[in-house]
Amino acid sequence: MPMRTVSVPTKPCNDPVPRKLGLWAGERMQAAAWRLNPGQEISARMHPQADGMIIVLEGHGEFQVFDTEEPEAAGAYVPSAHYPLDAPQKRALPEPSRHHVGPGTAGMAPAGLFYGLVNTGDEHLVAVAVTASDTTGTAWTVR
Repeated sequence: MPMRTVSVPTKPCNDPVPRKLGLWAGERMQAAAWRLNPGQEISARMHPQADGMIIVLEGHGEFQVFDTEEPEAAGAYVPSAHYPLDAPQKRALPEPSRHHVGPGTAGMAPAGLFYGLVNTGDEHLVAVAVTASDTTGTAWTVR
């Protein structure tokens, strides 16, 4: 397969929901660009057998990692809409570890941990999310 280059759109958008643009989906990796207005977020997500990374290109925010594989306590999780799986019994996520991120910062989470990104700044935030392939075909995301 030939190498591919993609320009990540950085123009602000006024959408009431975060804007996601798929950049790549292959056998070993997937990548998407996100544009978040102030207060918007990439909902917490977890891949049982895939590491995840979010790289901030513009703006400022908070990378959140829920430091336990067995969530127990503020927002329930259910299967991602991308996978036709039955949800496990709903559980709540604990309070996350919060890490300030800005342009050029990468936040990484190992497989099995929930992680997400919140735009805590006054301007739009542009980020690229990269996930390794998960051989289980499973991803869980907070709604």
